Amino acid sequence: MSSIYVFDLDGVLWRGESVVPGAPEAIARLRAAGKRLYFLTNNSSQPRRVYVEKLMRLGMSAQESEIATSASITAAYLVSQGAVGKTVFAVGGLGIHDELGRVGISVVSVADLEALDTDCAYVVVGLDKDFRYETLRRAQQCLLRGAAFIATNRDGQYPIEEGVIPGGGSIVAAIAAAAEREPLTMGKPEPLGLQLLLELAGVAPEDAVMVGDRLDTDILCGNRCGVPTTLVLTGVGTREQADAAPAGFAPTRVIATLAEL
Repeated sequence: MSSIYVFDLDGVLWRGESVVPGAPEAIARLRAAGKRLYFLTNNSSQPRRVYVEKLMRLGMSAQESEIATSASITAAYLVSQGAVGKTVFAVGGLGIHDELGRVGISVVSVADLEALDTDCAYVVVGLDKDFRYETLRRAQQCLLRGAAFIATNRDGQYPIEEGVIPGGGSIVAAIAAAAEREPLTMGKPEPLGLQLLLELAGVAPEDAVMVGDRLDTDILCGNRCGVPTTLVLTGVGTREQADAAPAGFAPTRVIATLAEL
């Protein structure tokens, strides 16, 4: 029996500001059964405390220590690389600024670079809903001067109530094209975040379940880590895509809703 469940957020527990039907009941049922739950999202736009508040607002309990975002994963990686005290040019929301600042990394945005001739050690890119040409130019120039290029995630689309909108990966793609550089990616399908949660929980991969709605991020990440995977059909992925998925992208199980979990 699996001892921990790792859930993606967007498309699994909510779409935009609307809870996915059955999600609060599934979370409550698993907690009542003594399962440990974690939440792993590629969304870097908000700090973990905001996700705690949103989960509670939508009827699901969580602690900040149970949540990993692509921004918090990026912060952990940068600490491991000796980036504390160095300057990062951040393209993204409050989540990146908050998570990097909390570990002692100096974070600047396009407004700071307009006022200061700052050399940055890293350019970190996520979802930035205020993205504009000047941000693109400044990120390009930092990269051309030798900064390391990090993408919090490469998700081209982001699910909301009405469908999908451009995700952080679309902004990463623009900067990559401008600088003719490819980034190091932190979020799913890269395994770092899931590996950190397995270490935190102290369990083997086979004792966990990764629950997500995307084959190319959630399911591929779980498969890379040796974690059994469940695709839930409330977000981006479809049963037809799962049936036709090549090795590595195929989920262990497909469910229509979390009521089947």
